[in-house]
Amino acid sequence: MTSGLEITVPAGTLTYTEEGDPGAPALVLLHGWPQSRRCWDLLIPIAADTHRVLAFDLPGVGDSAGVRTDGTKHQIAAILHEALTGLGVTDTVLIGHDIGGMVAYDYVHHHDDVSRAVILDTVVPGVDPWDRVLANPRLWHFAFHATPDLPETLVTGREAAYFGHFFDPLTRPDRPIPAERQRVYADAYAAPAALTAGFDMYRAFAADSDHNRSLGACATPLLYLRGEHGMRMTTTSLGVYRDGLTAAGNQNLAVGLVPDAVHYLAEENPHGTWQAIAHFLDV
Repeated sequence: MTSGLEITVPAGTLTYTEEGDPGAPALVLLHGWPQSRRCWDLLIPIAADTHRVLAFDLPGVGDSAGVRTDGTKHQIAAILHEALTGLGVTDTVLIGHDIGGMVAYDYVHHHDDVSRAVILDTVVPGVDPWDRVLANPRLWHFAFHATPDLPETLVTGREAAYFGHFFDPLTRPDRPIPAERQRVYADAYAAPAALTAGFDMYRAFAADSDHNRSLGACATPLLYLRGEHGMRMTTTSLGVYRDGLTAAGNQNLAVGLVPDAVHYLAEENPHGTWQAIAHFLDV
C-alpha cells in the first residue's frame, strides 16, 4: 500500500490521502468494493484545483484494515464522521462510489456536516429498485459474499483473479482498469481481516435495508450518477433510481449519466465524472 496520512478514532486508525489547498472547501471521497482509496487517483488532481480533497480507505480495508466494524453502512458512516470531526472538516461535499455511495447515503441522513453529496453508480439498500436488484441473477455475488466464511475460504490467495471478474466486465474494453492497478486493489484486501471486512459489507445488506427503510426525509442536495454504458447493460432506467430516491424522502435530488463509462466512473472517465460533479457544485 502507498503511504498516507492517518487519523485516530476510538475504533482505530484510518488512513487517507489529501491534496489541495487546506483552506479550500472540503471534498471527501469514499471508495467501493473491491477497491481502495487509490481508485480516486485520477480524479483527485482535477478536483484539487478547487477543493481540499480527502480520500479514505474505508474502515477495515487497505491501510485502514485495523478498524473493525459490523459492516453496516451506519457504523462505517459514524466512524468516518468521527474522523472528519477530528480533522476539523465541516461543510464538506461527500462523494461515494459503489458501497462508498451506500455509506454516503447513510451519512447525510444522520450528520449535518455535509453540504452536498454525490453517489456514483450503486443501488441503495432498501431503496427502490433494491428488491429488483437482489433478484437479478447477474448480481449473484451479493448472496455469495453474504455467506458466512465461504467467500474467504475460496478467495484467499486468489484475490486478483477473483476481483478481475468484477473489473473486466464492468469497464469498456478500450478503458480497462490496468493490471497494475488491479494488483493494488488485491493487495488492499490480502490481509484476512481486510478480506472479511469487504465481505461483511455485503453481509450487512439486510440490516442496511431495514435501517434505510426507517429513515425520514433528507434535505441535503444529492446528485446520483451512473455510467452511460452501464445503463445500456441493464433493463432498469435511470428514472427508476430517481423515483426510488425521491420516494425515500430525498427532497433535493439531481441525476445524470457519465459518458464513456460503465461502472468505475472516476477511473474510466475522471474528467467527465468531475465535470458532472462540478456542475452540481456550481464550480
